[in-house]
Amino acid sequence: MQVSTTTIKTILATVVSSTLLSGCYWDDPVKAAKYVSSKIESDDVVEHLEELEARASATSDGASVTRAAGTLGYKHSLDYIVETMQDHGYIVTTQEFDFRAWEELAGTTLNVDGSELIGVRNATDGLEADFSAMSYSGNSNGPLSGELVFITPDFRFESPDYDSTDGCEASDFDGKAVSGKVAVIQRGGCTFDAKVVNAENAGAVATIVFNQGNDEGRKSVVNGTLGSDSQATIPAFGARFDLGEQWYQTSQSAVVNASFSINVHDEVVLTQNILAETEGGNEEQVVMLGAHLDSVPEGPGINDNGSGTAGLLEYAVTLANLRAPVKNKVRFAWWAAEEAGLVGSEYYTNDLFAPLYAQAQTEIMQELEITDPSQLTSAHYDLIEERYLQINNIKLYLNFDMIGSPNYVFGVMDGDLSDTKNSPDNAYTGSFEPPFGTSDIESIFNQFFNGQSEATVPQALSKRSDYAGFADWGVAFGGLFTGAEKVKSADEMDKFGGQIDVAYDICYHQACDDLNNVSHKALFVNTQALAYVTTYYAFSDPLFPAEEPQPMMQAFSVNATEKLRVGTKLKAADSVSDHDHFHGDFDQDRD
Repeated sequence: MQVSTTTIKTILATVVSSTLLSGCYWDDPVKAAKYVSSKIESDDVVEHLEELEARASATSDGASVTRAAGTLGYKHSLDYIVETMQDHGYIVTTQEFDFRAWEELAGTTLNVDGSELIGVRNATDGLEADFSAMSYSGNSNGPLSGELVFITPDFRFESPDYDSTDGCEASDFDGKAVSGKVAVIQRGGCTFDAKVVNAENAGAVATIVFNQGNDEGRKSVVNGTLGSDSQATIPAFGARFDLGEQWYQTSQSAVVNASFSINVHDEVVLTQNILAETEGGNEEQVVMLGAHLDSVPEGPGINDNGSGTAGLLEYAVTLANLRAPVKNKVRFAWWAAEEAGLVGSEYYTNDLFAPLYAQAQTEIMQELEITDPSQLTSAHYDLIEERYLQINNIKLYLNFDMIGSPNYVFGVMDGDLSDTKNSPDNAYTGSFEPPFGTSDIESIFNQFFNGQSEATVPQALSKRSDYAGFADWGVAFGGLFTGAEKVKSADEMDKFGGQIDVAYDICYHQACDDLNNVSHKALFVNTQALAYVTTYYAFSDPLFPAEEPQPMMQAFSVNATEKLRVGTKLKAADSVSDHDHFHGDFDQDRD
């Protein structure tokens, strides 16, 4: 085939023009951020969602499709991401680890006081769900029954001595005659797993955890998980608050019985994280962003978290197509098994950062000629943390989890704690502060939204998504979130439109979380936002303003005698928040 001279000249002129046009942007982080984010196309992001839904595999009961870790749907999703990133010139690796894959099989039933209850998986045609099977629940091995026994519920929400720790201590079960019966426990105060394990140790044949009822966000069905490390073996269900309260009142004058059946598949399988990075950029100053790739077993997870997955992928494609000469290396991550309790991201952060911290400790001890770790003082640990933060090349992490909720808000992590310090959703209690740089990340996100004349709402740092491991290891973090099962307020409706007193995502963790469950506007704007902020830092040196405290570890200071040390697993908040587990009602409440 011959190409005319005119055609060649036209192509060259286009390339040169494009190079000159874009070249003037790369020397300024703000200009680069605006330029790259302006190249995001909404239809291209949605196309990735279509690809993800097409790759979901059938659930065990055939009622829906799923992309849960350990399934074919997840593998096909992973293959799509890997192939796309490789095609666009990224260095791609996968990180394999084993993971406890749990799935509820067909046929779960729960009958209380003669009423057959509606499970979350069967709540179709506008029916309100009454109960759910908790992830990592045990098998019933056929039909079982037992009398309901309440432990220490408390409905006095306004009382100064209100106790929200029902079932959190083994002693709560003393004198309750739970053996051979069904323990019914109110949510709050500790993990679901702690409540269920305590009930099992007391002899219960099953547990029902009903919602707490102290907040509008805690009245619907508890759709929770015991966590992949749970040792519980008995069936565990979650229920609505009003049902728990009703059963309790009935039990004060009559025996209330329950019958139930649950069949689950529970095995340890291999799964993989995806890591991809730019060829260019400063390797000692890595800008990292991530989203979890897996869904819950009940559905394809197109908002949760196909939206974050698609946003990252389209940004990566756009960055590659523009041949952006990033100053700092950009690393992308798609996490596996987030829905099981942040398993993939925790594996990555512990595997990477723990050896770096050990290296820093060894270096400082050798330099100070200290041979016994027991001789290390608080001042020595200050030096170790400073050295660790110097040799840790990952300088910030951005997290994108559920960025296209149909009844959305534009939520930005409150990095400076100025709006959420006293929120029950905030994990950084007292004088604890997030890592240095976290507040700057919030300001750059807000810079983008202000430029688009879009309102935002501050999101408390609850540590209930994949940024938790990075936060624990002293890495600055930020991110976006558009809401899950909590309902939209009147003030939020005024700012963002939508429906008042309706969940941000009415299909959260359900089979209906499909292509029809995504706001294209929210997905598009948030993908532009993640492109803006990531690009800003990809072209920034230094990353954060010099007037912020130096070195980075100083942001961990509490006072002269107390510090939030690097590597400390700061417990997630006692949250009444939306999206409240380690993303999916992993109730990590404080004691």
